[in-house]
Amino acid sequence: MNLQLDSNEKIVSRRNAVLAAASTFASGLFVASHSNSDDVAERGLLTRDSGNVPPTPFEFTPFTRPLPIPVVKQPLAVGNPPYEPGNVSHGIAPEYFDRSVAESPELNWFERYPTQYYQMSMQHALHEYIPGVRTPVLTYDGTVPGPTYRARVGQPKVIRVTNSLDLEGSVHLHGGHNPAHSDGYPNFYVLPGGARDYFYTNTVPMRDGVADFSESPSTMWYHDHAMDLTAFTCWFGLYGFYLAYDDLELDLIRSNVLPGDPFDIPVVVQDRRLNADGTLFFDPLDHNGTLGDLWLANGETQPFMKVQRRKYRFRFLNGSNARFWELRLSNGQPFIGLGRDTWLFPEAIERETLLLAMANRADVVIDFTDAPPELYLENILLQNDGRGPDGKLDDRGVQIPGVPLMKFIVEDASGPPNAEVEVGTPLRPHHAISPADVVVTREFNFMRRKGAWQINKEFFDPALANATPQLGTAERWILRNGSGGWWHPIHIHLESHQIQSVDGVPAAGVDRFKSDTVILGPGTEAEILMNFRTFRGPFVFHCHNLEHEDMRMMFVLDPRVEGTVAPQPVERVFL
Repeated sequence: MNLQLDSNEKIVSRRNAVLAAASTFASGLFVASHSNSDDVAERGLLTRDSGNVPPTPFEFTPFTRPLPIPVVKQPLAVGNPPYEPGNVSHGIAPEYFDRSVAESPELNWFERYPTQYYQMSMQHALHEYIPGVRTPVLTYDGTVPGPTYRARVGQPKVIRVTNSLDLEGSVHLHGGHNPAHSDGYPNFYVLPGGARDYFYTNTVPMRDGVADFSESPSTMWYHDHAMDLTAFTCWFGLYGFYLAYDDLELDLIRSNVLPGDPFDIPVVVQDRRLNADGTLFFDPLDHNGTLGDLWLANGETQPFMKVQRRKYRFRFLNGSNARFWELRLSNGQPFIGLGRDTWLFPEAIERETLLLAMANRADVVIDFTDAPPELYLENILLQNDGRGPDGKLDDRGVQIPGVPLMKFIVEDASGPPNAEVEVGTPLRPHHAISPADVVVTREFNFMRRKGAWQINKEFFDPALANATPQLGTAERWILRNGSGGWWHPIHIHLESHQIQSVDGVPAAGVDRFKSDTVILGPGTEAEILMNFRTFRGPFVFHCHNLEHEDMRMMFVLDPRVEGTVAPQPVERVFL
């Protein structure tokens, strides 16, 4: 297949051909009405509506089922692999065998503990978004969300991912600092019936020759990133949490500053929509962004959670395809903000609401000590279509009455002492990138064109490197939204970025520190600074409205030991 795409027709043709294969597979197995069969093969995955989108037709009583907590994945082995690393169809990252830093071969990245080994399966399953309605889904290890990984900074993991689906996959660890071969590049596939070894270093970049623990990861997630299919596969269930801890964060937990288990809860908030037969609604010809009318937390529609009168840590993730959320508590009390996206803040800050674009995370503490017996996590952001919320980034229109996503039932305190974190509690040191260190400025314009989505008037081409920074340097990127009233959350792989200004106004609040996904509202221009360290490319950056990503609003970032003038052919290709 020719991947040198130069027209919307070729993009649509490629995407529809792949989705048609899934539809053909499903059509012979599809049943027109809901079935209670345990055989996934009796139900179809892909349907579409020719006109107005009908609402989910099932009635149910919200807040009657508990919030599910994803199971924590356990390693098969530590130190000695239970399988031959790389002995699969697509091998393993060559960095598994050579731990030197790409821009400084005399250095090794930070590594302290023996490698852990895992195996995870991409497979079909049935899932109940609504009680009693069994919906066919795509999963990691048979659950939605997939299992949660817990990592120690300095302890690598190798995860052998096997694919039992009829579609290719590519697993991306969102917010991770990992080799290109293990980053989920859109066409570095796990093919149907095949497997791939993902080498997650769980390291931090080097700064002045020593490990930069200001970059230690905390709250990450993984999801499918296959070319042209990401909206479909994520909508159908291929995602999960990946949490990391370094010594500093573990000390904060051990000393009871931060809540630890069982008071540390990852929660992915999403929307979904069901057809009359219980299958998930998905229209492959909708390139604007898929919205649902069911409000989910960890794959359950409007669950409840019993909590004690104490502080809890919640790691909220927006796992939607196209819906933005602005979360608040129904009693009006603020959150204690610990971090944004992958990283902790320098100190805990007060947050009245949590604005989350797709893929954003908000790491917060909720103090239930003096809370009413019942309160709700609510969404107050109005959004009617894939364009984004009503209004602009700094003026988001009329906020709606709170729509409850989760119910908290507050019980009497018991168990270990309450966590001590308060607004102002020191967390993680922050090193600001100096504008004086910038060696290159690049400009990227995100636009709607030719019926699809482009950057700088170009579609994504996996064989073309659109930015080729020199490793060990810092760059300034200007990100502009030139697509009219549309919103675009821009995710950049490999490194954190630091927002300097939005529409000329210096970054404030949570924008002052590290992010991996920056929100471009209508007409927004953001200036960011970013380092490039440790690993050569290719990587990508893209809009995280997944339909926009699939319709080619994505560019290739290819850091090299010696920087070049872009565009260039991608330097290394892994099949």
